[in-house]
Amino acid sequence: MIGGCLLGLCALVACEKDIDKYSSETNFVYFDMPFKVNEYGQKLSERVEKLSYSFEMDDISVTSYTFKIPVGSMSLPVDYDRSYKVEVIPEETTAAPEDWDADCLNHTVIKAGEVFDTLRVKVNRTKILREEWKDIAFRIVPNEAFGEGYHNLLTAKVTFSDQVEVPNWWPTWQRYFGEPYRETIIKWREIYYLGADPNKETIGGPGMGKPLYWDNMPYYAMESWYPTTFMFIRVLKQYFIDNVVYPDGDATKERILLP
Repeated sequence: MIGGCLLGLCALVACEKDIDKYSSETNFVYFDMPFKVNEYGQKLSERVEKLSYSFEMDDISVTSYTFKIPVGSMSLPVDYDRSYKVEVIPEETTAAPEDWDADCLNHTVIKAGEVFDTLRVKVNRTKILREEWKDIAFRIVPNEAFGEGYHNLLTAKVTFSDQVEVPNWWPTWQRYFGEPYRETIIKWREIYYLGADPNKETIGGPGMGKPLYWDNMPYYAMESWYPTTFMFIRVLKQYFIDNVVYPDGDATKERILLP
C-alpha cells in the first residue's frame, strides 16, 4: 500500500507534468493511518484498521482523550484554506453522542501552504466504557475542493474503552488479593510488572519457562514455592494500608484492603 510520502511525491510529479489539468478530480485527501508492524517492530505494507485507546490505567480525574488521525492530501500546497469532508459511517459506529465530540467534523481543513492535517477526535470517559468498547468509523467523501481518492484510504476507525479485565488467574489467588477491584488490578500491574521479578515459572502451567509477572502469575499459590511473588503481594497489601482507596473512588463504599 502506498505511504504518505510516496503519495505526496506522486502528486508532485503528476502536477508538474500537467499543471493546467490540476483540479478537484485529480487531487484528494486520505487517512494516513500508520502501518502495521511485525513482532520485530518492522513496518509491514498493510495499514492498521483502527486506533485504540483505553482509560483503564488513567487516574479517575482523566475524563477525555483525543485521537489524532493523520490526514494527507494528494495535491500541491495552495495559498488558501481548503475544506475536506468527513462523515460518520453509522453501521460501523457504536459510540453514542455523549461518548465523543462530533464538532471535530466541522474543522476539517487543509490549511494554506499545507498538504497535511490532523483530525482530532475527542472521546469522553463515560460510564458505559466500563462495560464495553465503543467504535467510531469515519469516511472521507468528495466535495468541491477534493475529489474521491483511493478507496482503501478513505476510511478510519477509533475504538476506546475503560474496561479492566479480571485476569484468568484471579480465582486461584483471590484469597490473597480479595475482590477483583479495578484499583487492585491496576496497582498490581504497576507493582508486578514484567522484569520486576527475576524468576521464571519452573514448576508447571502454561507459563512454564516464562518470566513471572502480573500477566504470568505462578501456577500454584504457594508462598514456599514462589517467595518473590509473595514479597510483591505484601508490597501491594501495604499500599492499600497506607493509602485510603475506595472502589471507583466512591467513599460510600468500604475502602479497599487486601485479606
